[in-house]
Amino acid sequence: MRNFIGLAALCAVIFGCQGNKQNESVDTATGTDSSMVVKENVDVKATSDSPGELYATTALNFINGYVEDCNKEKNSKGVVEWAAASPLATNRLKRELKTMVDEAFKEDPELGLDADPIFDAQDYPEEGFELESLDKKTGYVVVRGKKWKEFTLTLKLVNENGKWLVDGCGIVNIPPDRTRNHEE
Repeated sequence: MRNFIGLAALCAVIFGCQGNKQNESVDTATGTDSSMVVKENVDVKATSDSPGELYATTALNFINGYVEDCNKEKNSKGVVEWAAASPLATNRLKRELKTMVDEAFKEDPELGLDADPIFDAQDYPEEGFELESLDKKTGYVVVRGKKWKEFTLTLKLVNENGKWLVDGCGIVNIPPDRTRNHEE
């Protein structure tokens, strides 16, 4: 499956994905530098007054919801349609994603993007994601595959009208230096 480059990319863009909304544990170890926090054994459905836990929960529900939809394969909504229907995504993310996909299909009607823009990859951890770290100052959340630990993904959360929403994920509204495939 990881070697299907063109077909997998086309399917990923056309058919999209959604994520698990089940209770999962995430790792926590707090460092001495308080701006970056790594969590451990936190119920992702937990309600808390902590903004970090709230936006981490939103990030995990968003990305695992997308995984869940992707795992449906033929019954998947598609990346643009899934994001448009997600109450966890900002309107900015929805617009940027649609524009990105539309422009890619104009340039290459057969292939479009060469990878899924939400995952910034052609493949994804089918078992879903868990929290790796969050940055309380910037709203960035990094998740990693549950069984594919090397697969990490950055999401950007913003607070709109008192609700934490995903404003960026993969290559959508994420600076190049924070994407999966950036050069270090």
